[in-house]
Amino acid sequence: MSRVLWIRSEALDHAVFNTSVRWTVPKVKDFLVSLRSAVTGSAISQAIWVEAATCRCNPALSELEAQAYWHVFSVLRQSLSGEPAGSTVDVRAIGLLLMCQVFSPHRVRTDQFAKSGEMWPGLERATAATSPRHSPRGNSPRVGVSAQSSIQRGRDASTAMLAFVRQHLAYFLQVACEELTVEPTSVSDEEFDLLGMFLCAGASTTQPLPRLSQALPELEANRSMPWKEIRKAVDKSLVWNSDVYAVVEQSLGVQAPATPGEPRAVNVSGLTRQTWFQKPATGDIDILNITCCNECTIYVTGHARFCFVAGCHDCTIMIAAVSGMCTIHNSEKISIHAAAHCFKMENSIDSSAYLYCHIPPILSGDTRGIKLAPFNVLYSQLDSALQRASIALEAAYVDVWAHPVCCTLGSPDETLGGRSGNLDDLSHGNSTYHFVHPDTFHPVVVPESMGGLRSAPQVPLCLPQVYDEAFRARAGDMRAFQKLFAEITDESKRRKTIQAMQGHFREWLQATGKSRQLADLARMGLA
Repeated sequence: MSRVLWIRSEALDHAVFNTSVRWTVPKVKDFLVSLRSAVTGSAISQAIWVEAATCRCNPALSELEAQAYWHVFSVLRQSLSGEPAGSTVDVRAIGLLLMCQVFSPHRVRTDQFAKSGEMWPGLERATAATSPRHSPRGNSPRVGVSAQSSIQRGRDASTAMLAFVRQHLAYFLQVACEELTVEPTSVSDEEFDLLGMFLCAGASTTQPLPRLSQALPELEANRSMPWKEIRKAVDKSLVWNSDVYAVVEQSLGVQAPATPGEPRAVNVSGLTRQTWFQKPATGDIDILNITCCNECTIYVTGHARFCFVAGCHDCTIMIAAVSGMCTIHNSEKISIHAAAHCFKMENSIDSSAYLYCHIPPILSGDTRGIKLAPFNVLYSQLDSALQRASIALEAAYVDVWAHPVCCTLGSPDETLGGRSGNLDDLSHGNSTYHFVHPDTFHPVVVPESMGGLRSAPQVPLCLPQVYDEAFRARAGDMRAFQKLFAEITDESKRRKTIQAMQGHFREWLQATGKSRQLADLARMGLA
């Protein structure tokens, strides 16, 4: 039976991010050789990893960079391989995901670099050419998202990923076999299965197999296979899975069809000045991509395993629950509201993130002017989405969002991050992030029909004390206002008061641009 292999795009989307190290194949190999000599055993803990990566490996990472890599890699290992959460990670898994860092999406998504004939960084040993993925300021998002490369699931991107894996397969196999200096003579099925973190196999693109090695009958039968035969078989079988990772040009804002057992993918791309709702509202999503949207409001009310937001400008995005990783990339002036196991933002500016997370959020690359605040979504079905994502709003994690791992580029001292000293203080031009002031913190209410609003109680917000007190104080002010309004008995005065409130509301709608969204909701029957 003919079987196929395909790339798990979500692995490269979420594993690859910016740090001060410009990774090449030789650098990854040198790092792993020094790491293996510094640790004993194949599984290492976070403490051992951070100590070795910062003090005993070459090239050395900063402490915050080491923490960021650990958080991302441990979450991806759990989400992609299906392994239970643990306190250790296989060194080989770390090596494979470090090798993924060699891939540079920007190089293959702009005509400029396509015409330059630039080599893959893994094939350069001492080249000093810069890469936009590693430039702290040279390719700043401040030039405008429209001038940046399109971060889409187009044919160019899929072709580039296929080329990258084919060209670097030998290095991935060396890492899996722990033969970094020589080519291994053979590869075992267990070693080949490690590549399942970024590859998948199936009888067809809609019928995934439990283990990667099942795609190669000889390997499955003999438990090992010659090195060269493995490479030939993979090169022959590797395809792009357009059933799961549909090209964006064919799937703007629609769900990719899914058969039983196949990952459910949703692409929301290329929308301008629209309001988008997930349908069905409570459906689960494996792979969610929101790319190249402008001036949109997007509501994802179900549970997603992975969420990737890229190339968006001036958008409000609400995501009820992300069980794996939520990555924001190369975006500007967006407001993201998400409860996620792990949240990562890179190369993004002048944006807001209202978060509940189990792992400290990661800020990397050329990221500046970020407002952080606690998760603020009110939605009648939120509890159901959180349960399916295995996320509970617990007091133990109430302020995790306020302690990000900040390893942004170009800051005076990357080890200290870039936090502004005051809430809502924008006076420090080089500040990476600051906090939304409690007095300006407001909830976001997901529009629902009246029946939906009555069907289930709202999940209460899980807020730090200072935000909770400010929120309760404003609620008290509103109750006091409602009491005063109820005491107006003169019909003429009551009518004038209502007219004044409606006038101010219309002015607010115009000033904030909410009138278009209100019209969209009216057409959907949700206003």
